[in-house]
Amino acid sequence: MTTIAQQYSDLLGVYQEACNRHDIETCVAMFAHDGEIVSGGESYVGTEAIRAAHEYDLASRTLVEFRDFAVEDNVVRCAFWNEHELSRAIGTDGMRGTAEFTFTGGRIQKFLILPPDDAERQRVMTKAGPAFKWLRENHPEAVARWQGFDRAAGEAVTALADLWRAHLQADGGAN
Repeated sequence: MTTIAQQYSDLLGVYQEACNRHDIETCVAMFAHDGEIVSGGESYVGTEAIRAAHEYDLASRTLVEFRDFAVEDNVVRCAFWNEHELSRAIGTDGMRGTAEFTFTGGRIQKFLILPPDDAERQRVMTKAGPAFKWLRENHPEAVARWQGFDRAAGEAVTALADLWRAHLQADGGAN
């Protein structure tokens, strides 16, 4: 007999696979109609906001991993890793942290992305700092387009990755 914890873990496995295939329709269908994603203190609620967030992931070529599940009632806390194209271009190996999923009726009601701890933030910023500085100084208009959680912001992430790679190539990889 499958436990409720196993059911939630299995659902998150399906969600992870759909996210990494960038199967937007499957991802959106896994959320309640009034579901939400909370990231960086911003809340994205409802089907269209959930769709836009997954379009961001498609455009930014984001990959995710959920593991080490702890289940209490209808809430699953897990380790969370994500990496988008700019992270790959910079070489940060993505960001590691924690996420919480709240389920209602077999669907995701809330996907809460908790801020990374100080050590993880420091690890990423040590690698990303020079790239972010150069991008802000040389391509502020491209950096400004990386606002929100939709396809346009995701496209900006990929464009910034391309700019950084071109800079490294032209600079002989000195940064």
